[in-house]
Amino acid sequence: NKFESVEIASSNLSSPMSPVALSLAPPRAPPRDSVIRNLYTNPRSDMRLHNLLTSTSTSSKNNDDVDDPDQAKTSSYESHNLQSRFLQLLQDGNHLLHHNIHPHLPSSLSLPDQLIRFIGRTLPLEWQHRHRDNGNFRNIADGMVKLTCPMIGLSNLRLTHEFLKLSSTKRRRRIRYGDHHAMQYIDLFLPQHDDINQQMQPSAGNNINENKVPVRGTLFFVHGGAWGSGHPWMYRLVAPAFLARNLAVAIVGYRTYPDAINIDAQVDDIRLAFDELDDVLNECVVPVADDALERKEAGTCDDNDNGWVGNIVMGHSSGAHIALLLLVDMLSERMKPSSTSKLAAKECSQYPWSLPHYFVGLSGPYDISDHFDFEAGRGVEQISPMKPICGYTRLNFDRASPAKRLLSKLASFREQVDSADLTNLTMQEITPPMLLVHGIEDSTVPFTATSDAGRKLRSCGLTGLDEIYLEKTEHQDVIMHFMMGGSAMDAVFEWLREQRRRQNVIGQGSGRKMKLQSRL
Repeated sequence: NKFESVEIASSNLSSPMSPVALSLAPPRAPPRDSVIRNLYTNPRSDMRLHNLLTSTSTSSKNNDDVDDPDQAKTSSYESHNLQSRFLQLLQDGNHLLHHNIHPHLPSSLSLPDQLIRFIGRTLPLEWQHRHRDNGNFRNIADGMVKLTCPMIGLSNLRLTHEFLKLSSTKRRRRIRYGDHHAMQYIDLFLPQHDDINQQMQPSAGNNINENKVPVRGTLFFVHGGAWGSGHPWMYRLVAPAFLARNLAVAIVGYRTYPDAINIDAQVDDIRLAFDELDDVLNECVVPVADDALERKEAGTCDDNDNGWVGNIVMGHSSGAHIALLLLVDMLSERMKPSSTSKLAAKECSQYPWSLPHYFVGLSGPYDISDHFDFEAGRGVEQISPMKPICGYTRLNFDRASPAKRLLSKLASFREQVDSADLTNLTMQEITPPMLLVHGIEDSTVPFTATSDAGRKLRSCGLTGLDEIYLEKTEHQDVIMHFMMGGSAMDAVFEWLREQRRRQNVIGQGSGRKMKLQSRL
């Protein structure tokens, strides 16, 4: 699990991908069936464009320059005699064998995309909207997940046993919040002695209440599902990897579309769940003592320390988008004067569960306007719940995009930030370390959603942001790595260990450099 790390100054952000690969990746890709896209994906079109440009440039030269070899070659190529046409066919065939189609511009659609496009062409638009708005989309999406569960269970008996063990009421504590809507609940899992690795056992010197479970922190996980489907039980297998590291795990359920009428309703649900979890954790768990500094001075500190980690807010896909909006709202509160900020008051308290210490976004669509264009290219923009829940219009899409919302908040709070009592306030000081992870082969949410989000968030002052791109990894692979083991899970835990090693250095100085990590 070694990373190839490149330190770059915040003013000179670059991508691990080549400029051509990044510029042609979705959503920057030309629309399907367009002339420009065909030039990239059709070898014959590419060759004909080359010869057309060569012919044009040659014809503009002096006609007396008959000794120009390029002109002679083009004249022969454009000839319509049988010999030239045969040579042209051979050249095109040779080019077809050696032409590498751009990796992010597939020449053919996947089977799900073909099915969705067929539905879009067949069903009237009114029918698509009706099934989207009455919850049938959610029922179909959830039903497909339920159908795949038995196949996964039969193929991996260990996962089946783990899932059934976590489903026991002895292990799972269900916490209701909000208006007690059927979808407003949290599945809380606390580590037990059998879950925890021996290297992660709490140190003997910690002052631990016998009636409370000692933990190194919490995982607050927001599931995905295109804003309109998904349930916490589908992501239950995310918990074991964190429980083994002595972290409590909270998998949050929230109202999906159409029960939630807009994106703010979903963010409100997540915020209510976060506050409710704060109260519950204060009653049933206790943080282990962080003796990392003492062990470092003694020379006994290693990567397997069992000290305090903190609260990790993590989301996948649309859940990453909702979780990042929650973080933006929290940052907005912390920018307010302490007398009016509930979050600022919590920060002054000794409760360790009140604030997120880390943010991890997995394969998230962070700019709604860009992602709407991408969904339109896939033919799912009308049946997807994203359009109605984010407000239908481009203006509302921008309001639902975390970076643009943060930029708007910064503008509205400018006078408060410049006031005397907030003179020393900076975004680096109030923002937790952030990590955005994305698979390069993601065809549901393009990896450029993460690269663009990173650039925009840094422009708002969130410089404590890392990006990790995983080669040969698709959209669902990222979350499956946490359930079954894989590079995404390893990358996140390695990043958390690195944060603990750098916790006394990161955040000091305005000229800090950022680390851009790649698995390419």
